[in-house]
Amino acid sequence: MELQGALPDTVRNSILLPLINETITALNTMADLHGASDLLGYSDPLDVFVFKEFAVCISAKTRSGTGKIIMNYDLGTAVTIGNRVRSKMLGTVEKSTVLNNDIMEALAEFSNTIIGLATRHINNTQHKISFGTPIYIVNKQDSEFLLADVKHIYTVPIDIAKTGRFYCSYLLS
Repeated sequence: MELQGALPDTVRNSILLPLINETITALNTMADLHGASDLLGYSDPLDVFVFKEFAVCISAKTRSGTGKIIMNYDLGTAVTIGNRVRSKMLGTVEKSTVLNNDIMEALAEFSNTIIGLATRHINNTQHKISFGTPIYIVNKQDSEFLLADVKHIYTVPIDIAKTGRFYCSYLLS
């Protein structure tokens, strides 16, 4: 399912929609999981960020400032997606029950793929964006730096059939 936004060049239409579209596509192609988002009809505020239990953070730089893209997971969802990504990449059946280095690396690869694919759409807008290397955040104390100097927060939930939910956030400084 690809979300279609209105034509105006807004953060929602030019950055969030490509990120969410590519996330849903990557869940399918990289993990054989069906994801969906109700971004177009989402009624809760997009301006919240609450650290769950594990996150992958990638810094973003645009002409107008800096920001962070954060894939924010509870542990069960992180382990499930990580196992599925590893299984698909390696042609094996991965059954880890804990968040380990292999799972974190799989989630970083998953995030990098999404960001790379979304960049081609985002760079066709006025936002022109470049990204840094992913970092892992494994506890609430380590996540506090994420909100430093943040001016706007956009958070969109991604629901995964029979798996759970995780959140894609764009924190703009």
